[in-house]
Amino acid sequence: MTEAVIVSTARTALTKSFRGSFNDTEAPVLGGHVVRAVVERAAIEPGAVEDVIMGAAVQQGTQAY
Repeated sequence: MTEAVIVSTARTALTKSFRGSFNDTEAPVLGGHVVRAVVERAAIEPGAVEDVIMGAAVQQGTQAY
């Protein structure tokens, strides 16, 4: 890759900590939904994505302890 291109950004929905709607959902599953939505919104082929950079401001689940 010789050039970086940002085609879209997204985030997961917010819920209450610990007992919120995503309490039993692993972070990679949530991330998959976000990436899928970004690819769809940007109207690009999934195979055109070479890298994805994600971050978490607050860790969830067992990672938070």
